[in-house]
Amino acid sequence: MSRAIAMSHARSRFVPVTAGPSRPPRVERVAEQLRQELSSLMLTEMKDPRIHLASVSRVRLAPDLRSATVMLSAVGSDEERHAVVAGMRHAEGYLRAQLGHRLENLRMPPSLRFELDESIAYSVRVSTMLRDLEEQPPPGRTGAGRAPGDPGGEPMTVAPRHFETVEEAARGIRRLVDAASEIGCLTHKDADADSLGSALGFAEALRHMGRRVHVIVPSPIPRLLEHLPGFDTITQTPPPLDLLFTFDCGSVQRFGDQAALVESTPQVVNVDHHASNDGFGHLNLVDASASATGQIVHALLRAMDCPISSDAATNLYAALLTDTGGFRHENTTEAALRLGADLVGLGADPGWVALKSYKSHSVSQLRLEGMAIAHLRSEKDGRLVWSEVTREMLDATGADMQEAEGIIDQLQTAAPMKVAVLFKQAGPSVTKVSVRTRDEVDATRICIPFGGGGHRRAAGAELAEPLESARERVLEVARAQLDHRTG
Repeated sequence: MSRAIAMSHARSRFVPVTAGPSRPPRVERVAEQLRQELSSLMLTEMKDPRIHLASVSRVRLAPDLRSATVMLSAVGSDEERHAVVAGMRHAEGYLRAQLGHRLENLRMPPSLRFELDESIAYSVRVSTMLRDLEEQPPPGRTGAGRAPGDPGGEPMTVAPRHFETVEEAARGIRRLVDAASEIGCLTHKDADADSLGSALGFAEALRHMGRRVHVIVPSPIPRLLEHLPGFDTITQTPPPLDLLFTFDCGSVQRFGDQAALVESTPQVVNVDHHASNDGFGHLNLVDASASATGQIVHALLRAMDCPISSDAATNLYAALLTDTGGFRHENTTEAALRLGADLVGLGADPGWVALKSYKSHSVSQLRLEGMAIAHLRSEKDGRLVWSEVTREMLDATGADMQEAEGIIDQLQTAAPMKVAVLFKQAGPSVTKVSVRTRDEVDATRICIPFGGGGHRRAAGAELAEPLESARERVLEVARAQLDHRTG
């Protein structure tokens, strides 16, 4: 993979995190509600072309809830970005009126002040200044430990940056690997085969180089993937790490109970293919044109001249196969098919991986899928289909929530469907949402207003609210997207 890697700030960006005084939980909660509702209004209600490529990155709410500063992420020239702010300021009255209807927990919506979030521009400046990582001295550990052979002195960290090519990435990452004593490979929460296969495959290759590597998975452990080679090496309590690789995850929030590990590790390398990735790593290798994160991992290992064993090849093949839907989704490119053949040549067994990925369902899983399909709802002449998985359905079938993972793929087989949505009742006040789309509808535009993200054709979100209210809010955005695309 010799093409450019994620230089565009629309595809990969670093967002600096600054410390500040903590705010009361209610202020934080209302600020997040404001962010979600404003994002939803921008996507579904506002017709001003100036805000077409803008989003709300965060909201700072005053302790008395009377005023809020809304930080806007926008792409384009300085003139276009400032036009976004002007458009939002012009619409303040309309937005406050809409918020008054939507936020029932506030007697009066706050006044709104709109500002540009300059972290995107910061990312571009950093990338321009730091053209060659090899001009820097080798990075060592921060905190208690140091790189092997480091006699002392101030610990060093790698400046936040993005790579133009995978070859450039390989040079910098190899130096980090050589300097680290303990390395972690972290998946996202509710790990799928792309995330876990990438982590296991990369870890296997580094171990062949003599490195100490720990594969870390947030709770719950994805037992449906226990067929992947190296699954038995997974840990949730790694030792202190010098270097952490993350795979297939667009934001720190998606690491669940392992999010603190990302914040505390001195060096974090973010490897991903989601266009919505917010560039949280110290080093970011993000290629939104890749069919799977496993494809990027393979290219990185090749550029680092790392051996790829049959076990590593099997993990990367599983990542590629499942993220292309068995080479059926529209992200199945010539490069993806050629990579599949290369991985088979390295020892991956395509028939075995397909069997374990698609033809090894438990009886309880089949019953749950059947019940969810029986509860299918259809709207707008079949263009919107949705269903749900409730705790009662799990009890009736003897299944658990992990066994609901394949249901969304069944929903999207409906012929006229443009949007398919599955709601999963993860708890009394937690609802998980999976979205699949076709044609002109973008799945991320349905999930981003609720703090989620993903790809144009597949996205998801997790809402901290009961199933009933989450369902209505998400369906409202889905219906609006369909109306907007066909209006």
